[in-house]
Amino acid sequence: MGKNKNETEEILKASYRVELFIRKLEKQIQTALIYDPSVSIKQDIQVLHEFVKNQKGLIEVARNSITGNNDYKGNYLDTEISSTPLSTRTFRCLKSADISTVRDLIEAKRKYGLSHFKKFRNFGKTAYDEVVLFIDTVENL
Repeated sequence: MGKNKNETEEILKASYRVELFIRKLEKQIQTALIYDPSVSIKQDIQVLHEFVKNQKGLIEVARNSITGNNDYKGNYLDTEISSTPLSTRTFRCLKSADISTVRDLIEAKRKYGLSHFKKFRNFGKTAYDEVVLFIDTVENL
């Protein structure tokens, strides 16, 4: 049973990494549409947009079937930061600021705002961007 639980957790972690990538791709698609591309490029972008939308749906269906519930967000909030797709450097910065779970991260954002994270030691632009994207992803689940 323990092995099954670990496999499920790994699948769910992977789904969040894929979702982060898909959200990043989605933002790039939106940016590309701003520049008024040619008709053929616009069609390619539309195909990519449909792909992204389908992948988001598949991820949600997979999570629900794996977990057996629809409240994965509630469960995910109690996940240790070390088990998220955040980089090791970002994880260590958050850990040194006494943020150990996803719930702690979301609460810190709500209580102090996103700019609060910039004050952490060794917390640069890349880590900040990573945390902002991660928080956005979790809040939009």
